[in-house]
Amino acid sequence: MVRPVRAAVERVVTPDGQRNVWFVGHDTECAVIDPAGAVGELFGRCELRRLRAILWTSLRPESVQTAITLADQTGAVTYLHTDDLVLWREAEPERRPQSSVPRGLVLNIGGIRLQSIPTPGVTPGALCWYAPALSAVFTGETLGQHGWGGADLAAFGRSTLIASIRVGLFSLPSQTVVHPGRGADTRIGTQRWDRRFWS
Repeated sequence: MVRPVRAAVERVVTPDGQRNVWFVGHDTECAVIDPAGAVGELFGRCELRRLRAILWTSLRPESVQTAITLADQTGAVTYLHTDDLVLWREAEPERRPQSSVPRGLVLNIGGIRLQSIPTPGVTPGALCWYAPALSAVFTGETLGQHGWGGADLAAFGRSTLIASIRVGLFSLPSQTVVHPGRGADTRIGTQRWDRRFWS
């Protein structure tokens, strides 16, 4: 009997509780979004399936070596928006990500369509990854349960971020689940009520 393939979203919280790492895919292949923490634990999540893509919502330099190790062990492709390449080079001046993320890039990972949404603000090349079939969007630090994630941004960065959220995320269906870079999930419809986005 053939076992049905199951689409799944899996969260791994780093030991310090500060980062959510997301695995998206099915029983035979997956992508990881915002790799962080111990490489061994992340590798264990995809040991029995093919890791096809390593994605970021906004690059943290400390995640680059984790991603390179994962890519070397699994053959996964690293995808990075070119506007965040300067952050990559801080951590790794010799090697480069394997693929850039042009506007509107769509990846099909394990039968799940992941669509890139540019949301500059937290970093210049920040992205969110929207999975329509799962009614979910992976937002990293851009949007979470307590509003936008860039509380320590300069005024210009903050205004850019808020505009990005309004245009790129608040156009999604209200029931869309927001899987953030830290903390618990929320929904697009819930966040639209936050007055700070409209003041």
